[in-house]
Amino acid sequence: MISLTLNGQRVSVEKGTTLLEAAKFLGIPIPTLCHMEGLSPYGACRLCVVEIGDGPKARLVSSCTYPAEEGLQVRTSSARVVRTRKMVLELLLASCPQSKAIQDLASAHEVRTQRFRQEHESCILCGLCVRMCHEQMVAHAIGFRGRGEHRSIGTPFDVPSQVCRLCGGCMYVCP
Repeated sequence: MISLTLNGQRVSVEKGTTLLEAAKFLGIPIPTLCHMEGLSPYGACRLCVVEIGDGPKARLVSSCTYPAEEGLQVRTSSARVVRTRKMVLELLLASCPQSKAIQDLASAHEVRTQRFRQEHESCILCGLCVRMCHEQMVAHAIGFRGRGEHRSIGTPFDVPSQVCRLCGGCMYVCP
């Protein structure tokens, strides 16, 4: 067992537990778009950030990918964490303003406006669909392609996939 402090409360969790899992176990809500039970953690949406450490050495990490460590100090709703989550939500709203999941999270975090140019994209590149296809459907029909601002999700060379089973798993998990 590993002992750590989560929002001032001393807790013990099993080795290999992520900070997100530890918080959920204690009933502490941490928002996320790219995390789903049964799929490997990816940390793409950055909504699940938490602050670890103390003083000037404190830093933000994604709770879905960061493992619990002995003696770790974790804050899930510090001013820095709240400010960061609001910024991430503003960016997500600018990218995909039509997403109900993003709209609901923005409303819950009192994000009423966003300062960034509207993109009207249909994908936030959270990777849920790719991980669902690879890990649960074992099809490997879709994946990430390109880099940077040209990154997208699809089939190689935009050729229809021969291994896609049309199961709809990718659409089911899409936020």
